[in-house]
Amino acid sequence: MKGNPSTHEVIGTMSTRRFYRWLITIDGDTEINYRNYEELPSRSNYIFFFGGRLRAVKTARPFSLVVLFLILSPMVLFSVFEAHRLWHTRYGYKALVVLFYYAWAWSLLSFTKTATSDPGVLPRNIHMHKDTPQEYFNNVTLPYGAGGSAGNASVTLKYCHTCKIWRPPRASHCSVCECCVLTHDHHCIWVNNCVGQRNYRYFLAFLLSSTLACALLIANCALHLHRALHEGIRVSHRPLPVAVLLCVYAAVLCVYPVILLGYHVAMSGTQQTTREYLRSIGFRNPVMHRIRRRRDNPYAEHGFLRNMLDLMAEPRGPRSCNYRYR
Repeated sequence: MKGNPSTHEVIGTMSTRRFYRWLITIDGDTEINYRNYEELPSRSNYIFFFGGRLRAVKTARPFSLVVLFLILSPMVLFSVFEAHRLWHTRYGYKALVVLFYYAWAWSLLSFTKTATSDPGVLPRNIHMHKDTPQEYFNNVTLPYGAGGSAGNASVTLKYCHTCKIWRPPRASHCSVCECCVLTHDHHCIWVNNCVGQRNYRYFLAFLLSSTLACALLIANCALHLHRALHEGIRVSHRPLPVAVLLCVYAAVLCVYPVILLGYHVAMSGTQQTTREYLRSIGFRNPVMHRIRRRRDNPYAEHGFLRNMLDLMAEPRGPRSCNYRYR
């Protein structure tokens, strides 16, 4: 008959569980919940990695992994077949190679920050009183005395019956993440995260850097093809099919980021989020509608460039939910 486990065995088991819990936290633990990230998965739709430093939505399709593969694969092919030859030419192609790697690294970093950082999640109210009167849950419309182009516009404070909180203006509830997000723009399936106040700039940086990386990849491979054809190098002597493949790959891949980048530049210039814009056009297809400045928009107080700067460079603000706190 086995005896009771020793103190060292218990400590070893707890340490192992703590390590795996630090590495990835999928479900909340009622026994080990020294920090917020160890308990939040039991009442949210998030999983946490590396002690709450990174997070992702756990019940979503893995489109973000597809995007990660699309980012990594051209860099690998370029490094194996193209970079060495372009680097050792006498035409000064080194600058283009360095710029491509810089844009690619910027794209990967921006994608990671967009996908894993806090978009501005608001904490839930878990101490709701049972005898709260019905008037408490009614929406409240407040005047907005900006005195700008919006005139006598107003903002509405709404109560979220899921999170049981009053949402600040421009905050919305995401049904995928199951939480309210500050200045919620949209939930992006390609990064598996919401785009909100605290990661909007990372999202724009991802679109811009991806476009630049595709353009520089096309430039590098096009110069390689031009040089090979100009010097009469046969296709069998150089991996020209890879250069052609990368040119076509980058040309096709950059279409979507370019469209999204132009769309969000127009949206930020008119001080609108995607949710506000779709609500103004009746949730119809936004491609078929011209993005215009709304006269009843209380946030569009300046011109196009100033509005764009205000929305893109607004302070991220402190975290409302710090997952690493005890």
